[in-house]
Amino acid sequence: MLEESFEWLNKEQCTAYLKRLGLSWPQNLSLEFLDHLIRTHLEKIPFENLDLVRKHKLIPTDLKSVYNKIVPGNRGGYCFELNALLLGLLRGIGFQAYPAACRVLRRPGLRMPTHRASVVCFDDKKYFCDVGYGGIACTRAALMEIGAVTETEFGSFYFERECFGWLNFWYQAKKEGQQEPIKIFMVSEIPSAPVDFDPANEAMCREGSMFYDKMIVQKITPYGPVSIDGNQFTFRGQNGKAVSEITSAKELQDILKREFQIEISL
Repeated sequence: MLEESFEWLNKEQCTAYLKRLGLSWPQNLSLEFLDHLIRTHLEKIPFENLDLVRKHKLIPTDLKSVYNKIVPGNRGGYCFELNALLLGLLRGIGFQAYPAACRVLRRPGLRMPTHRASVVCFDDKKYFCDVGYGGIACTRAALMEIGAVTETEFGSFYFERECFGWLNFWYQAKKEGQQEPIKIFMVSEIPSAPVDFDPANEAMCREGSMFYDKMIVQKITPYGPVSIDGNQFTFRGQNGKAVSEITSAKELQDILKREFQIEISL
């Protein structure tokens, strides 16, 4: 009953989704393909909360709505959309995977789980997969074993035991000046049902949440994240990092189209 509730896309939908990512249907399931899928997803489909900021209405997270928005609609989304859709693709192409609830630990205090990710079970191991966090991104599937370290070009990620059923997910940056690792999430080892995320989605769509009024858009590039944070645009490229202020709706539309391939009216 629980597993039957997990998102799943049919072959036609999976093919269209893979085409949106510029990928072909995998001949064989492998960890290498999973890593490539996650990295490509982070580069091609941005994290964004544009609909919430513009409309101040509850974001639909049912699979049909999310699929239509992101695949034929050429949009992005936030964790309850992006990771729901990714799970549908993973299961549709043959991976064994389930939704995982996460507590975000970047703020003081213990909060309710307000983040959704996915866990893939492959070769008797479990891998944490996340394409929907508008911040630090692990660009590969992270092995969920105590003592294992998942290396990326931006830093390393690892898990430590919090208590029974929960693992803490840590990030250690490669950049100079950051010596201390950052604890990002507390990740549940127990599968969740999609309906379990409804209260958190409702909370994130209410006035006062961090996503309600402040526009956040992000994608990953080989040079690091390119992002919009409120009225601040951060670009990273071959010549380094540049930060500028967005001063008009026209400029915002141009940035969304040029950098994120999103075309919307504001």
